[in-house]
Amino acid sequence: MIPLREASGVLLVDKPAGMSSAEVTNHLKKKFDFKRIGHGGTLDPFATGLLVVLIGDGTKAARFLLEGEKIYEAEAALGSETDTGDPTGETVATCEVPPLSLADWEKAAIPFKGFQKQTPPAYSAIKVKGKALYEYARKGQTVEIKEREIHLRETKILGADASSMRFRVTCSGGTYVRVLANDIAKAAGTCAHLSGLRRTGSSSFRVENALPLTALLALEPAQVPVLGLKTALSHLPVVACNDFEVLKVRQGYLPIFDSLRPRIEKPGYFLVVLDRTGGPVAIANHHPMIDPFCSLERVFDPRLAEA
Repeated sequence: MIPLREASGVLLVDKPAGMSSAEVTNHLKKKFDFKRIGHGGTLDPFATGLLVVLIGDGTKAARFLLEGEKIYEAEAALGSETDTGDPTGETVATCEVPPLSLADWEKAAIPFKGFQKQTPPAYSAIKVKGKALYEYARKGQTVEIKEREIHLRETKILGADASSMRFRVTCSGGTYVRVLANDIAKAAGTCAHLSGLRRTGSSSFRVENALPLTALLALEPAQVPVLGLKTALSHLPVVACNDFEVLKVRQGYLPIFDSLRPRIEKPGYFLVVLDRTGGPVAIANHHPMIDPFCSLERVFDPRLAEA
């Protein structure tokens, strides 16, 4: 069995409030001495919920593990806007909150579905001319912020009262929920800032399968529930290869797609190459422009094993 510090895969953490995503990985690295560790989809310190922590060669597969939709449950404080759009900022505007029924909020949320254009907030990590937007904002400097296309599969109002509104959104990566919260409030005739945020899903991962950070840190190395790469990448088609093919892949040769086609379990441009024991060897990409070969997107450590 490969030592935990050298394992590859995913850890699902339920992040507490008051801690940055980087602090979570630092705590885990210090406790378990992981050789490589990172995380996908940063959560702001005030937010809670699912943080997908990548260890070992899981960091190589981040693109394929995290490119799916995100699910958030959010609460908006009504009647005021902050410069950051969340509870950490300074109040910059106040507004009246008219009497609003649940039906009023549901009506206001109707337009927030499908493809949308969204302007990222000034306090965000998006780079403009090599600097994060929040660096300009902290100095009082204004820069042009370009709209980005996002996709909202579902925006559902969960409840509301005179001072707050709660909603759930299933959205594409890169969606700013704090912007969405104020946009919905404006559509209802008021304004708001995000007062609470919890991520419940990221791609195929769900928060109900995560452990609180304190619980993870209390475990012994043999008890840590690492989700191996084969399982974590199970949403991709797989192809089993013989020892000779695996050797060639590890040496960087491009597999001929036609020879693999009969062994592919389900269609898809990206596929996981497995060895004869079922261990992940690489992620390959087949595209008509490079047919009949597959390009190698990622090649994993030969010692990689399910932890």
